[in-house]
This record gives sequence, structure tokens and C-alpha cells, in this order.
Amino acid sequence: MRQIAPPFALVQKILGEQKKNVSAPYRLTTHCVQVVERPEGVLLCHTLTGELLLLTQEEAAALKTLSGSVPPALEALVPKWFLRPEGADDMALADQTRDITRLMTGKSDALTEYLIFTTTACNARCFYCFEAGIPKATMTEDTARAAGEYIAGHCGGQPVKLVWFGGEPLVNVKAIDAITGVLRRRGVAFSSRMDSNGYLFDEALARRVKEDWGLYEVQITVDGTEEIYNARKAFVHPEGSPFQRVMGNIGLLLDAGVPVKIRLNLDEENEGDLYALVDQLAERFGGKPGFAIYCRVLIENKGIEPAAYSEERRVSLAEKARAMWAYLEKKGVSVRTDMARALALYSCWGDKIYAATITPEGRLGRCESHIDRGLWGSVFSDGRDEQVLRRWRERRPPEERCKTCQLYPRCVRLKECVIRTERCSDVERMEMGLRLQRAILATFEDWKVGHPPV
Repeated sequence: MRQIAPPFALVQKILGEQKKNVSAPYRLTTHCVQVVERPEGVLLCHTLTGELLLLTQEEAAALKTLSGSVPPALEALVPKWFLRPEGADDMALADQTRDITRLMTGKSDALTEYLIFTTTACNARCFYCFEAGIPKATMTEDTARAAGEYIAGHCGGQPVKLVWFGGEPLVNVKAIDAITGVLRRRGVAFSSRMDSNGYLFDEALARRVKEDWGLYEVQITVDGTEEIYNARKAFVHPEGSPFQRVMGNIGLLLDAGVPVKIRLNLDEENEGDLYALVDQLAERFGGKPGFAIYCRVLIENKGIEPAAYSEERRVSLAEKARAMWAYLEKKGVSVRTDMARALALYSCWGDKIYAATITPEGRLGRCESHIDRGLWGSVFSDGRDEQVLRRWRERRPPEERCKTCQLYPRCVRLKECVIRTERCSDVERMEMGLRLQRAILATFEDWKVGHPPV
């Protein structure tokens, strides 16, 4: 038995070592993910503590046949919480640990992460856009400077992380320049990333964004090869082929040292074409530092052409996405998924106590997916609507299936969420499990570099 990744430091401090009850029969904890079929043995990941272990084949066999009493080969799993007494409430332990962790980490009022809508205008008309129908607004330079001053005044002297969002954030470059200019003048350390369609970059902009904006990553969605892409994005007044322009801009960013992450939105219409797209992208950009691709299922949307799928169709799409992930790995261009460094306490921007969204009008909000939800303040004042903030931190009560879910410690669901409004679906669990498995394997491969086989 070898440790591949240590437990989360704060969880380890809270739980300590589990004391063995010599009279109790033991079983594997609910919150354990096993990755089998590795030549070196079996990987065990505790989703509450974060610890990752490698068991020998003999130890794995002993675990498989565990029937109450703990054999000597598995004794070390008891203090590590991998083995739990029969009848122990794993779900209650996870809830209690998460509550204590929140109390120990949520004492600061500093806001250090901001998702900034520089505009809700966009130069594309994606049929699935969740912002369809939202009034178009663009942040003025005065509002942008006020936003910069607010960020500087509420970060508690800590480094700040920014996300440029829209609409298309590059429709309003002046706002980005104004905000970052204030932060530099105020001596605030900051870094940023951007969600963009990539069309409005050019050579001059690509050369300066890393230094001027602290831009460490641009995410660009590409929905297919040239013909499919141009039709689905439906750019307004394009010059030439938008696909070719975006491909050129990806190259400009990579050459300027700005990593580019490509998002593939997979649905039933473009699934086959995405394989041809991956081939093209891998041939053109594969091996360039900072280039990677990931895939997400495009399921229900409330955009220009609303769609709703049956659970059967959802499962089918999830399986297609799983196959696409395998293809990305085969081509050597998949986004690396790393294991978490701490217990999951927050769902998204909606409940992060240290984060806020900023609308084009300078209002402070909670939801990155719906600009008009969860508004609680303004960059022009220090007032806070505490009732809204409390409401957006409320969790959904657990479902019956949560009691037996391996991933429960990693899952946080909000009552106010406008995206995950339904009961936990098999697709969601499948995608979460796939991401964790990829993270486990990546961590193991890293570990093997400095640890020869015994």
C-alpha cells in the first residue's frame, strides 16, 4: 500500500485518525472511488479526505472479500477512514466535516474573484446562447473605473483573479483596459482569463494581453469544422470565413504565450463532425505549449432555439462525450484534469463567499449563467443585500440516492441554481465521475515519474 496523494490538510486536521472499534465489523466507506485494471495495482480515492492510495493486487483482493473483520493487510485503511464500521453514517460525517471546514475558512469579507460582464452584446448568434433575450448593455469607462476601484478596495490586499465574460468581452476592450489600469495604479496583483469566441483578437491585441491584462488563458468554443462552425456561430457581418479567422487568432495567442483552451459543445447534430475538427486542431496546434481541448454535452438550453432532451437521449449524449474524451486523449490534446486540493465547499460563483459577478451597469451579482439573478450590491457603494447573499448560499436538501453516492463529498447543489434545477441525473453523475477518474490517473502518472516500481 502506497500513498499517491495526501489527504486535504484541513480535513485531516478536523478528522484526525479514525480509532478502531475492535468489536465492530468493517466495510469500505461509501465515499471511495476505485480505479481498477492498472498493472501496478488498484487506485483508491477517498472523496471526502482527498487521499489517493495504491493497493497491491493482493491487498485489493483482500478488500474485495472483506466480510467484517479487518485482515492485517488492510489495517492501515482504518485510521485513514477508508474502512468504516458497519452502521456508521458516512453522509453525516461528510456533512459535519464540510460544515466545520466552512466555519474555519469563511471568516474574511475579502472579495478576490470577479466575473465581469464587460458587455452583453455579441458579434455572434449561437442558437444555444443562454443570454438570448437579455437586454444589450455595455459597460462605460466610468463604470469600469468604478469597478476597478471597488475591486481594489475589497480584496483585502490579496491577489485578485478576474474572468472577462459577456456577451463577447472583446466587444468592449476599453472596459478591460480601464479596470486593469486602475488595479495596476492601486498596486493590486491580478491575473485573468477570458471566455471568448476568439473572432475579435488581432496580432496587436494578442501581443499585449498577457502583460496588460495578466491574461493566463483564453477559452474559445469551436462547434465544428468550417462549414458547420460558420453556420452554428452565425457571426454578424463577418469578413471572410469566421472559422479561418478564429483559427488564425488561436495561433496568434499561442505564439504570444497565452494558453488557449478549446471547448467542444457536443450535441446530436455535430457529434460526428467534431472528430474531424479534433483531427484538424491536433494537426495544426497539437504539441504547442498551452493548447488543449475539452468536451461538454450541450443538453437543455434556453437560447434562440430551446431544446429539451429525454433522459435516454441525455445518457446517449453522455456516452458520446465519454468517447470524445477518449479520442482527445488518444490525439494527445485533452485538457488535463487535476485532483482537488481541498474539500468542495462551493458549487459555483453563486455561493462563493469570496467571489462576485459584475454586470455592465456595475451591479454585483451571484450567477455567471444568468446575469440578472442574485443581484446584491453595486460597485458604486459598500451596501450589501445580505438576504440575497444568504439565499444564494442555501443548499438543496440531499436526495435518497445521495446516501449511497461515492461523489457526495464533491457535490454542492444550490436551491437558487437556474442550471441544475432538477434532481441529480445519471448524466451529471457520469460526467463528474469521469472527471475524477481522469484526475486520479493523471495524478498517478505524475507520481510514477519519481517512484520506480517496488
